[in-house]
Amino acid sequence: MEKQESIGFVEICLRILNNDLKHFKFVAAMVIIPTIIAFVMVMWVVKPKYAASAIVTPPASTQPMSGMLSGLMGSSGMSSLLGISMDNEDVNAVWTILNSWELHNMVIDKFDLAKHYKFKGKFHADLLKEFRKNFGLELNKEEMLSIYFKDTDAKLAVDVLNFMLDKADSSFNAFKTKQARQSREYFQTRLDSCYHTLDSLLGEFVDFQVKNNVYEPNVQLEATIKYLSELQAMREEVNMELNFEKLDRGENSKRYQELSKRIKGVNSALGGALKGKHSNIGMIELKKSPELYAEYLRREAEIRIQEAMYKVLRQQSEQMRLEEAKTLTNLHVLEPPWQNDKKISPKRGLILAFTVFFSFFLATLLSNLVEYMRSESRTNSKTAAEWDFFVKKVCFWHK
Repeated sequence: MEKQESIGFVEICLRILNNDLKHFKFVAAMVIIPTIIAFVMVMWVVKPKYAASAIVTPPASTQPMSGMLSGLMGSSGMSSLLGISMDNEDVNAVWTILNSWELHNMVIDKFDLAKHYKFKGKFHADLLKEFRKNFGLELNKEEMLSIYFKDTDAKLAVDVLNFMLDKADSSFNAFKTKQARQSREYFQTRLDSCYHTLDSLLGEFVDFQVKNNVYEPNVQLEATIKYLSELQAMREEVNMELNFEKLDRGENSKRYQELSKRIKGVNSALGGALKGKHSNIGMIELKKSPELYAEYLRREAEIRIQEAMYKVLRQQSEQMRLEEAKTLTNLHVLEPPWQNDKKISPKRGLILAFTVFFSFFLATLLSNLVEYMRSESRTNSKTAAEWDFFVKKVCFWHK
C-alpha cells in the first residue's frame, strides 16, 4: 500500500484556482449576474433612507424648594411626612411620552404613514411596529435626550421629529399642570387643617396665660425672686431695729409699736408673695412655677412647630399654584433636526462587495465539488455511486 503524500497549503490554493478556471464561464456568471442584480436593486429599486436627529435637554427639576424645606424643617424626614417628593422623575416622564403609543398614533395619523409605508396588514399593532423600527430614543454621553427618525423622505423625517417634540412638550406641560393641581389641592387641604390646629392651640395658650397669669415666665420668675429677696432683706433689717428698740426703750415705746406693725406688714407681704396672692400683678407662686413653666414651654413649642409647618405648606401651595399656571417650554432643543440629504441606507459599496465575495465563494465551492465528484467517478468509489444516484433523482433530465 502506497503512502499518501501530505498536501500543502499552496497546492490546495492552486487546485482551487485551477478548478475555478476549468469552469470559468460558470464562475463568471455566478459572480457577474448576482452583482448586476444587486447593483440594480441598490441603485434604482431599493429606496434610500435618510435620518433626522435632535438633541434635547432633559426638563429641569420642579422641586426648587427642596433645600429650603430641609433648612426650615431641620431634616428631610419632615418633608416626607408632608408628602413632598424630592426626586426628579421628569426625564422618565418625557421618555415615556416619547415612546407612548398615543404619540406614535398621532404621528401616523398626521402624516398618513399607512399610505406612505404602503401598509397592507390587518393589525394596527403591525403598523406601530413598522413605525418604531424607524424611530429611536436614547441618552447620550452628556445625558441629553437624543431622538432620531429614519425615512425615505428626508423632509418628512424632519417634520415628524418637529411634530413629536412639539406634542411631547405639550403632553409634558399637561402632565405637570395636572400634577401641580393635585399637589396644590393636597397642600391646600393640609394648609387648612394646619391653620385650624394652630388657631386652636393659640386659643388654648391664651386661656392658659389668662387663667394662670403667666405671660413671660422668665421675666416674671426673675421679678418674683427679686421681690422676695427685697422683702426678706427688709424683714431682717426691721427685725434688727425691733430687737434694738426692745433692749433700749422696752416694748412699750412708741417706736417699738411702729416697728412691730411694720414687721407684721413685711411678713404679710412675704407670705402673700410665696402663696401667689400677687399673681394679678405678674408674681408667680414659687411652688407652682416649675409646673407652669414646663406647661408654658410645651404649649409654646407646639405652636412653633405648627407655625413652621404652616409656613412650609403655604410656600409649597403658592409654588404649586405658579407651576399649575406655567406654560413655558420644558423641552429645550439644543440641536434641532435638519434635512440631511446624505443617505444612511442602503450601503451600496458594502452590499456590492458582499455580493461579489459571497457569489465567488459559492461558485468556487460548486466548481470544486463538481471536480471532486469527477475524480471520485474515475476511481468508481462509493462516494461517486452515491453522487450518481443523487443526480439521477434530483436532476430528472439527466440520464
